[in-house]
Amino acid sequence: MTQLTDAGQKVFNARYALRDEQGHICETFEQAVSRLARVAASAEKEAQPHWEEKFASIIGDLLFVPSTPIWANMGKPDRPWQPSACFVLAVEDTLYSMYETLLSTALVFKSGGGVGYNFSTIRPRGSLVQSTKGKASGVVELIKLYNASSNMVMQGGVRRGASMGILNIDHPEIMNFIHAKLDGGLTNFNLSVGVTDAFMQALEQGEDWPLIFNGEVHDVLPAAVLWQSIVQSAHACGDPGIIFLDTIQKANPLPHKQLNCTNPCGEQPLFPGESCLLGSVNLARLIAEDGRINRALFKDTVSIAVRFLDNLIDVAEYPFPLIAEATRATRKIGLGFTGLADALIKAGLPYDSAEGRKYAGEIIELMQQSANDTSRALAEEKGCFPEWENSKFHPAEKIRNGTCVTIAPTGSVTTMAGCEGYGIEPIFAVAYKKSTNVAGDFEVFSPLFLEACQLYGVSNSILEEVARRGTCQGIKEIPVEIARIFKGAQDIAPADHILMQAEIQKHVDNAVSKTINLPGAATTEDIETCYRMAYSLGLKGITVFRDGCKEGTVTVGRQEDAPEKFVLRRGEILPRPVSAHGMTHRLDTGCGKLYLTVNYQPDSGEILETFITTGSDGGCLVYTEATSRLISLAIRGGISLEEIVEQLQGTHSCPSYMLAKGKGKNLSQGKSCASAIAYKIAEIKAELKKQFSDYNGAGEILVDDTLLCECGEKLERAEGCLICRSCGLSKC
Repeated sequence: MTQLTDAGQKVFNARYALRDEQGHICETFEQAVSRLARVAASAEKEAQPHWEEKFASIIGDLLFVPSTPIWANMGKPDRPWQPSACFVLAVEDTLYSMYETLLSTALVFKSGGGVGYNFSTIRPRGSLVQSTKGKASGVVELIKLYNASSNMVMQGGVRRGASMGILNIDHPEIMNFIHAKLDGGLTNFNLSVGVTDAFMQALEQGEDWPLIFNGEVHDVLPAAVLWQSIVQSAHACGDPGIIFLDTIQKANPLPHKQLNCTNPCGEQPLFPGESCLLGSVNLARLIAEDGRINRALFKDTVSIAVRFLDNLIDVAEYPFPLIAEATRATRKIGLGFTGLADALIKAGLPYDSAEGRKYAGEIIELMQQSANDTSRALAEEKGCFPEWENSKFHPAEKIRNGTCVTIAPTGSVTTMAGCEGYGIEPIFAVAYKKSTNVAGDFEVFSPLFLEACQLYGVSNSILEEVARRGTCQGIKEIPVEIARIFKGAQDIAPADHILMQAEIQKHVDNAVSKTINLPGAATTEDIETCYRMAYSLGLKGITVFRDGCKEGTVTVGRQEDAPEKFVLRRGEILPRPVSAHGMTHRLDTGCGKLYLTVNYQPDSGEILETFITTGSDGGCLVYTEATSRLISLAIRGGISLEEIVEQLQGTHSCPSYMLAKGKGKNLSQGKSCASAIAYKIAEIKAELKKQFSDYNGAGEILVDDTLLCECGEKLERAEGCLICRSCGLSKC
């Protein structure tokens, strides 16, 4: 059993470990590995102990790391055994369907999954609604509703609900959709335009493009106008990305059905109702003595991992029957890898070289071959997936799973695995600045980079210059052998990012989640080049990100002139936040039950506001509402929480409170409703302080102060997500 790193242990404790009724951790990493292995082996009709040992071996040695929902759900007595990370749901053009899908989404989020939707069935804004003779709100307004709902539900209790919204390029509301995130909204959604071969042909030939709904042409625009709108919006804010619909359909294992939607990060095309479970092979731990992949161990790990994922489909408890039926009909699994950058560095191959891409291609080709071999063997042993006779495999190839290989985001997985490179991505940078409350600011280097520098005798003064720049490129004292290999994401040309994605995509059944990083000075023409290149190379989708195009995104190197912290002046009141995390507590008082909701900043644990309501057994509703409003106003006016608590605790005793206590009733701490509220707020503040201080100083990158991880550390952009190097959060 491999010992987790400090960061890996933090991820396990915060997100995956079993907890008792009081919320205390009651499971070690070794026990969790046994839990997963036991559950997966329970699907075997024979030799369960043998397979339990095999599963525990590859997971315990961190050769294979299952995805977050598997760790967080499977085998726990207090949670549904829901292993899937990827879901797609259908949205039809009726009010009932819209809200039914919204409820289904909440249930999926609760179980730990992310959801994708293709909104092209929704009538455009301003269309006549026959039943009411009113006008339709349209696609973007519906997405806003779904986005707001995501703020209310955490994915499996460990992360905010994440969604993908796709709209086909011929929908009449496509312009509104393209521009939907320019104002910074829809933070829980990734957006992608569904582009067809026909549109790309119209673009190449300079033709007009009709916008059609239900067979009716609503408008006609030059294809070039639509294309430039996509490019300009992506340049400004990173959205929308592009999904190439015909390319996805060509790889569809069930060609008679339309496949036009993916999960939130775009790597898993799915039919409505389908889900897919994920896991990653850890390339960093599969390196042989010659610096290359240990092929025998790699193939063995892949084979056992495929069986593990396939077994979980059978023992899973899905959010509702439709998902269970659709998932088991195709039995799609998504085996991928993490630590590609580590493997390339250890092999001495630059990420942006033809040799590096060739080596990466060989790895994924071997993975696909081994995964398919195992799936074929499982089909002989256990049977093909139920839709096999309608699939492209019939009748020549008996196979257990509709798809096997996916390159997914690996935020928490990578931290658990102890890798430097997330999934397919290069290392983010070779040097970072780490900020802590206790030790102040200090430099943190890529361990692999530092190891190479020590081997070549690079001096501390040169490392200081690397830290200042955030890169080792262009520093003449850095040996060529180091500089050619250690390139961060922003040191690599966008074309080389795309070429790596294209090389991997050749051997991936599903798709690849990756971010094409561009410097802040990149132009719209640069982004257009990326999009056209992605289409020509046969990618299923593409996400680009220009450095600094969103507030709070990553900046490599030191910020010499950091802005001053904002301070409220007398009489100023901060506006109510658009979204916040919250918790609700019941208080038992002399007047009956009170319910206190405290909302707080997800990045720092700072309390923002309160809501107080009374139970059905009494209490003064007007009093509690007034108290709640004044507490929230005081907080947003800059008054310290300690001062607010002190004032509330200083109120006189309430006769009803004293009478109830005299009768032996078990009441909340305090002598009045006001003091009970104060004591509970103080208790919540202490809990939040402890929770967030556990992570202080664990971040490893320098960013603006405006976008932070839930653990309080900075986020970086990778794999189509924002990822925290400290706690492993992946925010897509």
